[in-house]
Amino acid sequence: SMTPRTRSLDSILSLVAILLLFSTGCRQVERIEERRDLPLRAWNRDLYNSEGVQVYATTSRAAREVAQKAEDAAKLFQRKTGEEPRQILFVAVSNADPIDEELLNAGIQGLSRISGKPIPTLQESMKKEAQRKGTKGIEDNDKVVQAMLSMIPGILESPTPRPPMLWKDAVVIPTATRVNAAVDEILLFLMEKEDMSTLQRILLTPVVAIAKRYVSKILNSVQDAIILGVHAQGREGWSQERVEQLIKETLEESGFEQLGADITNRTKEIRQSNPENTADEDINPE
Repeated sequence: SMTPRTRSLDSILSLVAILLLFSTGCRQVERIEERRDLPLRAWNRDLYNSEGVQVYATTSRAAREVAQKAEDAAKLFQRKTGEEPRQILFVAVSNADPIDEELLNAGIQGLSRISGKPIPTLQESMKKEAQRKGTKGIEDNDKVVQAMLSMIPGILESPTPRPPMLWKDAVVIPTATRVNAAVDEILLFLMEKEDMSTLQRILLTPVVAIAKRYVSKILNSVQDAIILGVHAQGREGWSQERVEQLIKETLEESGFEQLGADITNRTKEIRQSNPENTADEDINPE
């Protein structure tokens, strides 16, 4: 039989196990085997349920990550507005998933729906922005455009028939691995375009690390903003201005401005420590 000492050790261990379960955010997640309302498969993904959040995903891991994101955003919506969040369906896109045109286009659809701006206008302003930042040619490179679109959350129509409580729009969320791979793709394009030497690429590693950290922070709040927008859209007594204001506030909390300052400082430090090999020398005059 157990001595009091082993019994207390036993209860401590089980407490640690429970705490670990909570701290790693180990949400319950199960694949739905029996059809109720929603189809068991859509967008080449299985339907999962994670503690009340329904997600179409290729793996339970992706479903869990996106369900956690969904729950956090719903709580944020409630905190910011004092209103009940809606029941929203989610679609997880992880890095191993094949590229799907419909899901890529959902990103632009989502931005259009939330901002009230037509799609061609958005595409035009994205191109202009890329050119203004000196990244000419970026909009003609299919892989880079794909990478850019695969980083942003999107909005699709939920499948029918659907449960009466489920909102008509589903939200597409890329997982952290998908975002990371897309950022790498874009950075590689920029480095090749600048014709950087290996040494310069190595010197830029800290800048890239800072950029990636911020990009994931910013994309996180873009995801929040889109989800909050879907919670707010078409709500009784909510004007388009109020929806936009909520989205704007959510984005401003991401530290977007801080990113620019940090990278500028870091690049200055690199230049000062290595004056004869600066990253913006005209290495490859046309």
